[in-house]
Amino acid sequence: MGYFYLGLAFLGAVAPYSFMGQFILTHGLNADEFKLQMWATPIGSFMAAAFLISSLVTLIFVFTEGRRLKMKGLWLPILASLLVGVSCALPLFLYLRSMVINKEASNAGEAQVPAVVKPR
Repeated sequence: MGYFYLGLAFLGAVAPYSFMGQFILTHGLNADEFKLQMWATPIGSFMAAAFLISSLVTLIFVFTEGRRLKMKGLWLPILASLLVGVSCALPLFLYLRSMVINKEASNAGEAQVPAVVKPR
């Protein structure tokens, strides 16, 4: 499942930036035009509000779950959230989380396996 999440993180970065690239080619890095277009229509406002709330929830989840599992590298999904959005940050975090959970499960499995005793 981990590599599936990693693939979704890649897709979640590429797909949004294909649209952002069109904006940059047309308007450059014009923040005022970006805000104007983002809130210009009801559907744009709907998407912007959903994006902002989802981003906040994702960041809270990354912090709380990451601390609970004592994960390293939490800066990666946080940076992805700030630079791309939830479409990249959440699957990236889930990938990192699955790696930690799988490692813990394999370590626990090794600890529970009894040593093989050779007959005399």
